[in-house]
Amino acid sequence: MLTHHFTTTHSPSELTALIATHHPDWRVCFLNNNHRPVIAICPKTAWQIEFDGTFTAHRFDRHTGQTTAYATTYSDWQNELIAYGKNLDCPSQKDEYTHGLMGFIGYDLSAHELNPNIAIKPNQPCAYFGHYDIYIKPCEHGFDLIGINADKDIFDEIKNSLADLLNKKSPKPTSAQFISSWQKQDYNHTFNQTQEYIKAGDTYQINLTQKWQADLANLASYLSYFQDKINAPFAGYLKLGEFEILSVSPELFFEFHKIENNIHIITKPIKGTRPRHDDIDIDNELKNELKNSEKDISENLMIVDLLRNDLGKYAKIGTVKTPKRFAIESFKNVHHMVSTITAQLKDVHSLEVLFGSLPAGSITGTPKKRACEIIHELEISPRGAYCGTMGYMNFDGTGNWNVLIRTLQKWQKTELWAGGGITIKSDMESEYQECLDKVGNILQMIHGECE
Repeated sequence: MLTHHFTTTHSPSELTALIATHHPDWRVCFLNNNHRPVIAICPKTAWQIEFDGTFTAHRFDRHTGQTTAYATTYSDWQNELIAYGKNLDCPSQKDEYTHGLMGFIGYDLSAHELNPNIAIKPNQPCAYFGHYDIYIKPCEHGFDLIGINADKDIFDEIKNSLADLLNKKSPKPTSAQFISSWQKQDYNHTFNQTQEYIKAGDTYQINLTQKWQADLANLASYLSYFQDKINAPFAGYLKLGEFEILSVSPELFFEFHKIENNIHIITKPIKGTRPRHDDIDIDNELKNELKNSEKDISENLMIVDLLRNDLGKYAKIGTVKTPKRFAIESFKNVHHMVSTITAQLKDVHSLEVLFGSLPAGSITGTPKKRACEIIHELEISPRGAYCGTMGYMNFDGTGNWNVLIRTLQKWQKTELWAGGGITIKSDMESEYQECLDKVGNILQMIHGECE
């Protein structure tokens, strides 16, 4: 293992922004990883999946500098990744990235796997994984650059580039105006259509989302700003050429961890939201209102049952547990209702569980396949990466994956989405306001406070 220490006052998000701005070809991937940040750069091998009627994998090799394109499928790609990492070493370090794969799987790709009629945003990445054997972790007074079995010449080249980079100033965010793709009457119309599907028995809950768009030049410049203001536990950033993802997600999809050589899994679905308030008494009233809301408890329970069913396919019999139900967790801008589900996996690879459980139940509805079909029919366009997942998977099967909510994605234009679970008890005005509560601070920060 190669290591080198850098002394600097830059934060992990500031360093990520510098790398993305000055070395866009490094495929930088930043994960906050529940406040244990890691920055991965210059993958040894990388797979970028795109869709234009058929799925194409673009496989990059750092050693040759060449990219090979070939047809693939969701399951074939999963199996290729499993086979790739089968005999690669993974140093042991609990709850952190040590050696493996990082990237994202978009909502579109996994929903399309449930029904091939569900559309995918064309000609842009719909999924990506990189084998990152070189990465950066913060430590006292700076950062450690780490290389796992990496070529020393490449490691030294990156080390020297980083030394130069630390003398530069972080890019500054600029103000921009987001435009909603739906007016309130459009949301009202779609909400009513959703209620008709629920009344007809097609579904019990639909996660209905709406979209905003803006022209933003460089998403990386907002990363540090968002981290300072929001400090989201499962924030992430990825740059692939002109394509960028910037997530300030509060939601854990899956955590894979080892106990006595067995892989255990935790998932923490979020369903139920109230805004925060500066007045502590009003803030507590909103928190208690959420805690005692029959509608939100019912909504949360539906998703808990869906995820318990998803995990039941991969878990040892009798190990699927729900140690916490309907707990209230408070974030910078909202209170959320969060449940916790745990299980011990059978003899199955963690990537198979990840691929097979997407998209997350908390951002689809129940039953999942029918919910995805209704979402495809009612929403204005494919979601892209939004509502997919982003994270890492070590080669020993441990890993951490978020749900890509509170997420900006850039391809030509920048998109931001927000939504909520619609049930038979939902009120249109409240659901519309919930969307604004979830992304209002992001819209405000980019529109006004970045000036």
